[in-house]
Amino acid sequence: MSNLRILVSMLVAVMALGQMAIAQVHTVTASNETVLPGDSLIAIIALTNEEGARGFSLGLAHPGTLLTLTAIDQGTATADSNGGAGPDFEFKDLTPTGGPGGTYGVILSFGAPLDEIPVGADNAIAEFSYNCSVAAEPGSTETLSFSDGLGTPVVTTVVSVVVGTTSISRIPNKVSGSVSVGTAPPSGLSASITDPCGGNGTPPHGLGTFSWVNNGTYDSLELLEDGAVVSTLAGTATSTTYSPPVAGTFNYNIRAIRNLVTSADSNGWSQSWNAVAGPNPPTGVSCSVDQATGDTTVTWTNSGSVSAVEVSIDGVLAATLGAGATSAVVSIGGPGTYNICVRGANACGAFGTEGCCSAVRDNFFIRNDMNQDGSENIADPVQGLNYLFGGGTMDCLDSADVNDDGSVNLADIVYSLNVIFGITVGGTVPTVPAPNPGCGPDPTADAVGCASFTGC
Repeated sequence: MSNLRILVSMLVAVMALGQMAIAQVHTVTASNETVLPGDSLIAIIALTNEEGARGFSLGLAHPGTLLTLTAIDQGTATADSNGGAGPDFEFKDLTPTGGPGGTYGVILSFGAPLDEIPVGADNAIAEFSYNCSVAAEPGSTETLSFSDGLGTPVVTTVVSVVVGTTSISRIPNKVSGSVSVGTAPPSGLSASITDPCGGNGTPPHGLGTFSWVNNGTYDSLELLEDGAVVSTLAGTATSTTYSPPVAGTFNYNIRAIRNLVTSADSNGWSQSWNAVAGPNPPTGVSCSVDQATGDTTVTWTNSGSVSAVEVSIDGVLAATLGAGATSAVVSIGGPGTYNICVRGANACGAFGTEGCCSAVRDNFFIRNDMNQDGSENIADPVQGLNYLFGGGTMDCLDSADVNDDGSVNLADIVYSLNVIFGITVGGTVPTVPAPNPGCGPDPTADAVGCASFTGC
């Protein structure tokens, strides 16, 4: 029986030792942080523990090239101890021998009930605050490494736990952290349309000037439009001109690159780009044709201010006029109908829509040859009377406007008879106005036209 008791005691002791061995996995980790030159940062020291921790001590060293330790504070898990009152014992040294670095030691409770950091992962036990040198170069890095060589006497990195009734020092695994220096972004980005008539598009939608403030030394800069890089610039640039491919409203940022480290984006800027549309069409466009020469006087009223005016005949440019022009004389061809159009341009030279009129040049004819047989005789006034009173037609009214007063009536029949038979009027025999006796255009601008005349 005594041997059995000895064996059981040995088994219990072995099991207890096994449990103690299995339970001693603890890890302290320093966080990885990024900081801008001249800024400050906080590195978090986290404890992953498989046993409740009643206290701990640690040393955290750094090279000191970039960083200066400014404070050591309780992590949230430490600060929450004792119902939020914090630890009963706390030691910190920001300038220990063997530094640069800092040492920190904590016992949570001095009296019952003894508190402990519960089993868990990533319990934040300490916060180490640093200032980064203004001269730190983006892309440089400083390591935060746990050290057992800081202080006099030295402070070792230990986690204190209680197993049964015995306090045990656990040597944790140590995972170093680091601080990387980033690139400070530019600031104060703004833009405006500095050349409304420049840039892309037809008509153009303007050329803008972007400006910003550089907050560091950069190798290059990138202008972003809706998150996409649209321009890469020298690192010293503080402004640039730009016009998007199409009109619209877009969001812009500027970011910097130094030592292959890209900064965050600057403040955003929203910019609208609107095409400078041409003027509205001119109003009151009218055409007056000199039938003899084909010279056509075109008049109109501009819809607002115009920088130039174009006049076209049947789609072919006939004249380009200066700002504010409201009339032009253009020459049309032979008999027929011509479409004459006018359009104005804005200050950017963009032309608007057209206003048009029809210019009609009559057919050549012989006045008083009403029946179009090539001669003047009694058949002509008979033709005119048939048109006026007998329901007949007249293809060339100009030939029946014998007195050229702009209308066809009985006076033209009388005038024709006086001419044909040599009857004097007021002492002289009337003569027929041009075109007569040969073919030609009507030299008088009036409402009477000539649709066709077969005698020419």
